[in-house]
Amino acid sequence: MRISTVGLTLGMLCASVGVATAQERDASGWRLSVGAGAIVSPSYEGDDEVRLSIVPDIRVAYGDRFFASVQEGIGYRAVLTPNLQAGPIARVKFGREESGEQAFALSGDDSADLVGLGDVDTSLELGGFVQYALGPMLVEAEARRGVSGHEGFVADIGLRWRGQVALDGSTLRYGLGPRVRLVDDDYVSAYFDVDLAQAAASGLAVFDADGGLYSFGAGANALWRPNGASPWSIGAFASMDQLSGDAGESSLVKTRGDATQVSGGVFFSRSLF
Repeated sequence: MRISTVGLTLGMLCASVGVATAQERDASGWRLSVGAGAIVSPSYEGDDEVRLSIVPDIRVAYGDRFFASVQEGIGYRAVLTPNLQAGPIARVKFGREESGEQAFALSGDDSADLVGLGDVDTSLELGGFVQYALGPMLVEAEARRGVSGHEGFVADIGLRWRGQVALDGSTLRYGLGPRVRLVDDDYVSAYFDVDLAQAAASGLAVFDADGGLYSFGAGANALWRPNGASPWSIGAFASMDQLSGDAGESSLVKTRGDATQVSGGVFFSRSLF
């Protein structure tokens, strides 16, 4: 999920693989799976060009309560009932380099769009989550505060329709639905403000971004497992988000990017224990 584009994709699409793993929590003790994914996503939030990145996929869980991965963050289900789950969560949003460099990029050139805007440091976000199941529908909400990097507030709210299909002994699980992201001034300013010095260095117009509705969109995902005993699985996702409010109206996006952000990817993973 740019390193930061990879982070955005994986962060906003944490459910892409989580849909399946959430339905497989019948094991006790520690569980570990490793793999890798190929992701096509914008070079930075708001860019109009995409790059292909190869990213690691490592997941750790203990019982039904503790989970940790790049996609889902680090969390603990303090409340765990058949319909309701809630607890604390921590996520990492990788930084943005004004040079356009991306550690996991496999193709495409480093973008020059950000030159003069400065770097945005990697952010550690702490907060909480809640999920409530209504039959096949899952209502999700998560609120976090950055304690480094952007140091802003971000809230993600989504609705997912989940299901599964049996295919000659194999299982295909899927989920799809809409989502929105709400942020405060500190969050959106870190990525879309352009002050006088940055305007002179970058050639962009001065812009003072305010918080509010940051984006809205929808995502779909699927996970296929050859059979119930197989340690291998293949996951895929696709998403489209529309930057809204001052994020979509910023001089960076209006001049050099696109408010419509499209991403997709495929993951291969193997359960070790």
